This record gives sequence, structure tokens and C-alpha cells, in this order.
Amino acid sequence: MSIPTKLSVVLVVRDGESRIVARVEKVIVGLAKLRLDAVEVVVVDDGSRDATPEVLDELQQECPQVRVVRHSRPRGLEAAGQTGLERATGELVFIQESDASIRIEDLQRLLELSEDHSVVAARAESKAEPIAAELLRRLRASGTSADLQMEIASDVAETSCLQMVRRPHLQRLAGPRGDQIRLQGETLRTASLVH
Repeated sequence: MSIPTKLSVVLVVRDGESRIVARVEKVIVGLAKLRLDAVEVVVVDDGSRDATPEVLDELQQECPQVRVVRHSRPRGLEAAGQTGLERATGELVFIQESDASIRIEDLQRLLELSEDHSVVAARAESKAEPIAAELLRRLRASGTSADLQMEIASDVAETSCLQMVRRPHLQRLAGPRGDQIRLQGETLRTASLVH
């Protein structure tokens, strides 16, 4: 896998004193498992009114790859994601769209997509759903008891959305000749069983 020199992961949070440390640690451990070293985690606090700022100050002291940006008042999670994109220094920027746990599998899937240098931006969305009957029948026909082993994973009980933006392409699009570049979109849906 051809990895850019530096990656940034943007996490947005509002009033998340009880969950932000676990979210950041999950990202740092996941990136280490993917053998990604040159990374920064930019946490954008969207005007939290609880102890989130203090928790983030402590986390930033303990983890040198963590940077914290604050909105003085709530501006919305989309605005917080945009602030994170603007402040991130990586060539490839991943933005968690919600105040939810990130799925490392989504990050890995987007990293694989980033190997195609024509990709300007991409989005991965994961949510737990019942397994399609056709897939269960195929698994049963192969001699498994997968249908009896099924459970909904707690870390994807809600929808998890992650965006990837390639900064050099973004700069070209925003440049004086950006309106001459033609973009096209493509959607790929996949289902996977995770153990």
C-alpha cells in the first residue's frame, strides 16, 4: 500500500467528556495496527459546555500526535468538520462526520481507495443491519452455522460516516483553473461479516 507522507484524522465532539478519550485512543491504536506512523489526530471541540475542554487538554499533553481546536460556541458538527479540514496538515485527511466512534475498517477501506490518485474525495458509511437472507443461505449451504452466530456489533449500532479528502486535489479545485476540472461520482455498496 502506497501511503502518503502524512495523514490527518479529524474527530468532532460536543459535550463528550465521557467518550472522547476512548474515541481518540481507538484511532491511535487502529492507525498503529495499520502501521501508519506519520499521523495527527485533530479533535475539534464544537463549543462543549461540560468538562470536554479539560479532558482534551490532558489528552493533548499525553499524546503528542493529538491537536485540539475549539469553537467558542456550538456551530454544528459539519462546521467543526470543516474547521478540522482547514487545520489539518496531512496530505490525506479523514473526517469523522458525527460525534460517534470511528470504524477502523472504514478508514482502511478509504486508505485502499486513496491508492487511486485520481480519487479526490470518498466517503464510507457503516451501520449494523440484518444480514441479507441470500448471504445467510449461501453460508448455510457451505456448512456453516453463521445464522446462529449472528449478533449486532455494539460499535456499529449507529451509523458511522467517514470522509477522505486528498488535500492537493482540493487545492487544485479551489485554484484559478478549478472550474475546468470535471468531477464524477460513484457509489459502491458492500456488506461484510466481521468477527
